[in-house]
Amino acid sequence: MIATQDNDFRLRVAGTENMPLSVVVPIRNRAFVINRVLDAIAASKSVDLEVIVVDDASDDDGAFRAAAHPCSPTVVRLAKPIGSSVARNVGTILASAQTVAYVDGDMLLPPLTLHELAARAADDLVLLGFRQHVPAAAIDAGPLTPTSVDLDQDPRVSTIFPVGILPFSGAILDGPEYCRLLEETDDLRTLGHGRWILDWALPRTVITALVAMPRDAVIDVGGFHPGFHGLWGAEDAYVGAKLIAAGCKVAPVRSAVGLHVDPPEAQPENGKKQSSLPRTVAFYRSLLAQPMPVGGDTWLREHARAHLDQATVIRGDRALIRSVS
Repeated sequence: MIATQDNDFRLRVAGTENMPLSVVVPIRNRAFVINRVLDAIAASKSVDLEVIVVDDASDDDGAFRAAAHPCSPTVVRLAKPIGSSVARNVGTILASAQTVAYVDGDMLLPPLTLHELAARAADDLVLLGFRQHVPAAAIDAGPLTPTSVDLDQDPRVSTIFPVGILPFSGAILDGPEYCRLLEETDDLRTLGHGRWILDWALPRTVITALVAMPRDAVIDVGGFHPGFHGLWGAEDAYVGAKLIAAGCKVAPVRSAVGLHVDPPEAQPENGKKQSSLPRTVAFYRSLLAQPMPVGGDTWLREHARAHLDQATVIRGDRALIRSVS
């Protein structure tokens, strides 16, 4: 499937009223920034929101800080740490809007970011947002709203691939290669149908730090695979691959940019992620080699129901949440 932002898409955006969004925020040990994340979401303009925070049994009190936030999010704490895939699946089932925006628990969004996604939402579009990195210390230095967008900080916009074998595509580079993916593919229009550009394929552009997806489509394909727990870098790409196979298109929204706050101990966390990359790629490839899953909607509802039955509802209508299926 080729990504698109063609004339029909632009006309649809121009004539579309804001649609409500369900914002799903998975967290794991993000107490240091979750209040700021929710402050930013609450300050969103020109969009109707419900906010769902799913805590992956954190070692800190992030879930309780979220529950005390005045934006009144639904907050559910899983019984044991089982990964962001499960947290997002639970949030997806709890969501009531037709479009779900997945926002990482360390992403600060400018006031119009969610509006930019909501205005373009449709039942066949995966809308990509982007991110800039800032150190954790910056959140104490003042408001973190970008005055100028530096998209080059997002790897889908500007990436330098090193010498050697690239992990996802298997391409072999004799020297470093500089890739400007959006420019080289006309905003992803020419990326698709199994085409690789260095280590980028269309599903790999789907990154859940900030992305909006049609809820029904996510449920129909079975949501996020829990087998990525302990791995890093492809659970979102696999959902992207399934959605593309189901007929969805992928479109970048350059005006939707968030600030990714790196954790205070970013180096050990990043090192752990990088060390898991070979296993992540192997698992991702094994999934892509299998036929498209069938009965994904039934599996996802049962999967989420099982985890909700064991979860703690810290804030929200307990009876309603327990009845979700």
